[in-house]
Amino acid sequence: MKDDRLLLWATVGALATLAPVAAHQLGLIEHLPDPPGKVFDSDGITGSKAAHPLGVPDGLLGLGSYGVTLTLALLARDSAVVRKALAAKLTVDGAAAGFNVVRQLVSFGKICSWCTGTALCTAVMVVAGRRR
Repeated sequence: MKDDRLLLWATVGALATLAPVAAHQLGLIEHLPDPPGKVFDSDGITGSKAAHPLGVPDGLLGLGSYGVTLTLALLARDSAVVRKALAAKLTVDGAAAGFNVVRQLVSFGKICSWCTGTALCTAVMVVAGRRR
């Protein structure tokens, strides 16, 4: 189905935007490039204490979380139970992504462009998942 593909591609997109964040947080890459503009500060935000809950980089947590979402999306076609779990997971993903964008604006007065990409992909995931 078209919405299934959209959900899968949006989830892969979210994972793709999280991978550089995690790499930066682990010190594997020095700088996260941002689009021009004073509103962006990906390095500062992803390097902040807020981006390391319990001392764990949130990029790693996000990769694990969206990996679970991708797995559920792949398995949902064959199981009503998995479809319900996916619906719940998409709700959590959407809430977390929205919270993170608002937190960045409130706490830093700036946004992480990579995290915003993740949030946009998550919005597509939520809409596509509800159309299943």
